[in-house]
Amino acid sequence: MSEQKPVSEIPDFVMTGGFSWRVGLSILIVFGWLAFVIIWLFFYADDYDVFQNIAILLVSIIVGIGMLAAIWVTWGLRYADRFAGAEWRKEKSMLAWVGNSIAGLGWLVFLIIWLFFYAGDYSGYQNLAIFIASLLVLGAVTGSIWLVRWWRPLKRLKSGMGGT
Repeated sequence: MSEQKPVSEIPDFVMTGGFSWRVGLSILIVFGWLAFVIIWLFFYADDYDVFQNIAILLVSIIVGIGMLAAIWVTWGLRYADRFAGAEWRKEKSMLAWVGNSIAGLGWLVFLIIWLFFYAGDYSGYQNLAIFIASLLVLGAVTGSIWLVRWWRPLKRLKSGMGGT
């Protein structure tokens, strides 16, 4: 028994102008920031003391949030009144929840094995980089599970609108 959302249940704001490129750029900014943090921690952080590294991390967070705010403010100002009171659907897909649970347990198993057998050979910063990288993999897996859940209704909606 396949559970698919009717096209009419897709939130209206998803179809507004500029939404899709902002989502894509937001994802790129977040993964770019995470890549910066991983590279910084793994290769450069040992040259600085902990307080300097915290300062660099805070500056990178501020720059990332500033970039995200810059791309979303114009969209929010343009469409905020149109979607006032719009609520997210809270329906859950059992298959997606099972897949995410398995991915989460797999991540915990990896983390335990890493910490028990391998973490002692690396510095604290390198271990932090591995931890963040493993979270990225977990996010990619769980995000892909939810993307598949939402992809079919969006694909049907686009094909119904002439494939634009």
